[in-house]
Amino acid sequence: ALFLATGLWLEAMIGLRAAGWADVPLRREFLRLGHAHGGLLALVNVALAWALGHLGTPEVWAGKIRLAAWLGALLVGAGFIAGGLLHGPTDPGPPILAVPAGALLLLSSLVAAALVRPGDRPPGG
Repeated sequence: ALFLATGLWLEAMIGLRAAGWADVPLRREFLRLGHAHGGLLALVNVALAWALGHLGTPEVWAGKIRLAAWLGALLVGAGFIAGGLLHGPTDPGPPILAVPAGALLLLSSLVAAALVRPGDRPPGG
C-alpha cells in the first residue's frame, strides 16, 4: 500500500507540475521505478505467502523466508525512491545500492521456498 500510495502522490505532483518533484527527469524516473517495483514485489510477497502454505513449508522456515522476501521488496522499492531523491547531476544517490541487496534477499527467499520440503529441519536443529 505504501508504494502504491507513492505512485498516486507522484502522479499528483506531475499533474500539478510541482517544482522540484517532476521537473528533474532523473528524480522522476527513479521515483517511478521505486513505486512500480515496490508495488509489484508486494504482489510477489502475497504469492509467496500463498505458496508457502500450499507447499507445507515448516513454520520455522516459512517465517524466515517471508521475512527475507518482505525485507527484499522493501529494500528494492525504497532504494529506488531514496536513490532518486538523493541524486547527483547524472547518477542516482548512494541509497540505490540497497536495490541489488534487496533483489538478492528476495531471490534467496524464492529459491528457499522452492527447495525447503515439509520434513526439513532448520540448521542446527
